[in-house]
Amino acid sequence: MDQQIPEEKIVLHEWNILPNKNEKVFCAPDAERLAKKVIKTGPGPITWTVSDIAKASCLLQTPPLKITFQDEQEMRRVYTLIYDVFRYKSVLHQTLMDTAFFFIFPELMNDQARVYLLLYDMYHRSFKKREVQNQAVANKMFAECGLSKVEEYLWKQRVKLAAAIARLRIEKSALRLNELLPGHLRDEKTTIFDTSPVTCWVNLKKLKNKKELNVELISNLGLTEIDNDLTPGPGHYKWDPHCPHFLVLHPTVRSKLAQSTLVKKHKLIVQSKSFCVGPATFGKIISDLQLTGSVVQTHVNSPRTVAYLATLLSQNGNIKKLMAFSAGNRKKEYETYFHDLGMKNIVIYSEKLIDVAPDANYLEEVIAVFATPPNSYSAVTDPIDLVCGRGGDLSVLEILTEAEETKQTKQRVTNILEEQKKTLRFAMSRPQIQFVLYETHSEIDAENNAMVDKAMKEVNKLALIHHASLQGKIKAQSVDAASIQDITLVDQTSLLNKNLLEAPSDVSLISRMSAEESDSEERLRNVVVPDCDVFTTADVPPLCPNIKEQCTNISREGCFLALMQRKTVTNMDNKYMIEMAESRGLFGKANPDKKTSKGAKTKKPVEAVSSPTNKPKKKVKQIETESKLLKEGLTVRGTVKINQKRESYVKYQDIPSTSGWVGTRINMRK
Repeated sequence: MDQQIPEEKIVLHEWNILPNKNEKVFCAPDAERLAKKVIKTGPGPITWTVSDIAKASCLLQTPPLKITFQDEQEMRRVYTLIYDVFRYKSVLHQTLMDTAFFFIFPELMNDQARVYLLLYDMYHRSFKKREVQNQAVANKMFAECGLSKVEEYLWKQRVKLAAAIARLRIEKSALRLNELLPGHLRDEKTTIFDTSPVTCWVNLKKLKNKKELNVELISNLGLTEIDNDLTPGPGHYKWDPHCPHFLVLHPTVRSKLAQSTLVKKHKLIVQSKSFCVGPATFGKIISDLQLTGSVVQTHVNSPRTVAYLATLLSQNGNIKKLMAFSAGNRKKEYETYFHDLGMKNIVIYSEKLIDVAPDANYLEEVIAVFATPPNSYSAVTDPIDLVCGRGGDLSVLEILTEAEETKQTKQRVTNILEEQKKTLRFAMSRPQIQFVLYETHSEIDAENNAMVDKAMKEVNKLALIHHASLQGKIKAQSVDAASIQDITLVDQTSLLNKNLLEAPSDVSLISRMSAEESDSEERLRNVVVPDCDVFTTADVPPLCPNIKEQCTNISREGCFLALMQRKTVTNMDNKYMIEMAESRGLFGKANPDKKTSKGAKTKKPVEAVSSPTNKPKKKVKQIETESKLLKEGLTVRGTVKINQKRESYVKYQDIPSTSGWVGTRINMRK
């Protein structure tokens, strides 16, 4: 018998390591970790009904069919199903291509979206028949919406389709189907949302006071109020400490709330907090600056967001109305929705703000802009809430679920950046606008800080050039602002300088440009631009009741906000306009030594206009006052509209102030 060597004398090398007798040997590095974890390798649970499939198919038709939802919960189920179908579109498409499905059934080539829908449902049924109680309902509903043929053809190819999906998983070593997706589409955002708190805001047009709300919540949902610093349980709710009139509820209340009369009658509007932080901040800035006039939201990105902003503004007596643009062909739909909510301080426009004429009369009283142009929505944490808030805009889901970059994707990104820049430039170009609050739901810096810096720099350059021409530093020609948006400051002044454009042809272009650039820089260095004509980035005010309390993290909410306001904010109320008009002598001869009281009447200018000898023959008469103010380096443009029947005179005038142009509308009566 061979002599045994004691274990302690055995010399172990890196190629000859004895295993521990008490240690279990695994053949794979992750085997132990995986052995302790239950892995679901099959399809996930079915969370939709046959009715949901039928309604989803109607929305996926071209053009989409109009449908109605029983409640908010059904709406979420349908759009969640569509979102998942879009996420797995690349896998479903590859499966159909591998089985030559569209070659066998070419008539379904133009109905691919609905084929994906039923294939996704069939995969989750493990390619088995529907339950008996659901089959009869499915046959009836599918016949009504034209899905019977799609269902029949997929069922004929079910074995090949199941084999094709299995081959894809084996090829990629995918234990689950979502491992076949790109990294940015693997997150189950809808699952995460189901465990997050339910949030909604109170429609003050339907509920007048807090006592009435408490009675409704107790009778409909059995909820009672708790302190704001506590986490609400299944039977409680609390007020959000940051957004006004905003409620936070337990996740288990979601289904019951969606089916309650509170939501159906628009007393409570279910919406994610990330889409309410912007309106709440905008309303706070308006109140803090004590501005008076009307405000603009550049795009109806979500009807619920616009309605929430209108609700907050209705509590501010200084704000007359909210004008929302870019409604497109959904203008009537939005107007009906706002009417159902009881909102009367909203005016909807189908056109884009950037397409509005700069001298449009209905923009004269606008003092602030809430800029919400299209963006990539890459920071959105709840895509279902986004599409529900936008009234069922499936194009957003298609953008969020794109698997690869294409030419169309690049072009769309270019268009988004271009519209963002044009929106900001237009918003800051109006002289009476005191601040612009810019909002995106993007993680991309090119849409956020970089976009703000670029747009503000361009606007301030144009203001500098404008005041340089007014002060006689340069000889300005009329140049379209859009044509100089991407040119440097020196190049802009060179283009605006008439001497350079008319220089002799025998002089070298380079030498002329160098000399002119040096001269322009020197002259522009001494140009004084009033603070109220210069935009600057300001800190976004925190939405905190007090300093000690921890404020909300805007970026964590999936929202980006940037505040651009003038260095000196001017509150252009009626008193300011009258004082400015009097100081410029627009009511007659200005008397700098005598201040007119607030209630004083200016009879002489009215009599001069309405005297028989000077009575105008036309309703509109041009006023030539430029020569009077050119000595001050300023220009006045305007017309007088005379309504003889009412004996009132309305004067539309661009009044030059020390800060530039101030658009006004002054009413003068006998």
